[in-house]
Amino acid sequence: MVAPRKLRLTSREDIVVAVPYLLGFHPQDSLVCVVLDNQRIRFVARLDLPQPSEGHQLSAPAAQTAAMISQYGSAAILVGYGPADRVEPAAEVLTTALLAAHVDVLEVLRVDEGRYWCLCGDTNCADGVAYNAAASNFPAEAVYLGIAPLPDRAALERLISPVTGPERDRIRAATYTALRRLTDMIDSGGVSTAGSQQQPSPPEHVVRSGIAAVQQAYESAARGETLSDDVVAWLAAVLMVPQVRDHAWTTCDGSDEQRRLWIDVTRRATPGTSAAPACLLAVTAYLAGDGALANIAVDRSLRADPNYHLAQLLGHALQAGVPPDLWQAATTGKTAD
Repeated sequence: MVAPRKLRLTSREDIVVAVPYLLGFHPQDSLVCVVLDNQRIRFVARLDLPQPSEGHQLSAPAAQTAAMISQYGSAAILVGYGPADRVEPAAEVLTTALLAAHVDVLEVLRVDEGRYWCLCGDTNCADGVAYNAAASNFPAEAVYLGIAPLPDRAALERLISPVTGPERDRIRAATYTALRRLTDMIDSGGVSTAGSQQQPSPPEHVVRSGIAAVQQAYESAARGETLSDDVVAWLAAVLMVPQVRDHAWTTCDGSDEQRRLWIDVTRRATPGTSAAPACLLAVTAYLAGDGALANIAVDRSLRADPNYHLAQLLGHALQAGVPPDLWQAATTGKTAD
């Protein structure tokens, strides 16, 4: 993920304490790579730890990760979470790959059960060093910036889990009505084509209505309001129109208000209409530097529609570690704030 802004790491303990905040959740059985350039954190990448007997399988993904990291960073810090027999071989493979890609490896640490070990030859860490996250200034600085890690990746996934029970039944009924309304609007306005090889374009009044729904949702989110079932259903329906979806994602700004909006709509949208809201949540999280949530939202979007092109593009950008300002400039012509 992309690193949060203005957070300083001045010691090994700061590094250990910081990683969950940088990722968005407390990692387990993971090898985390903090990528730096000119002493600034550019982004954070995470790999699953292989089992001891499967360490050789990490060579290919380590080489790919190192090649990607070399495009955006000149140095890296590795932090492995788990037992020594899983962390140490994986850290060695990634260290070798990074050095081969001309990326300096500044620290290699292992964290387990409240202690950390230095794996780069520091004998003072041979028995591990106990650390106390509460004693570090880092959590307070992160909280001040509105950054707080969840217990694990599963908790992050639950953040956008679909609604159930009566709430699900209400949104299904509202969605049926919204889709009938959208179909009637399209049928009443006809379609236009610019050429025989192009897909039909929706009527102009449908696009205008959809863009208005997006803008109204943004305004409601800015006021801290929760959308009604009917409004959520209509918003999810009109986001199926590509021109409306494009307006929505090019006006994403990474704000907390938009994050809450798209989390809510993603949770409440029916499976058939959830690809766009989930993708918009991914864009918003990406622009805010929350790569963990962005990845999970991309996965949710692609589960709803495996061929959803925008989610595929964003997923590739996240896997490549492309900073959001570069992605935003390339896709919209503007930079993130």
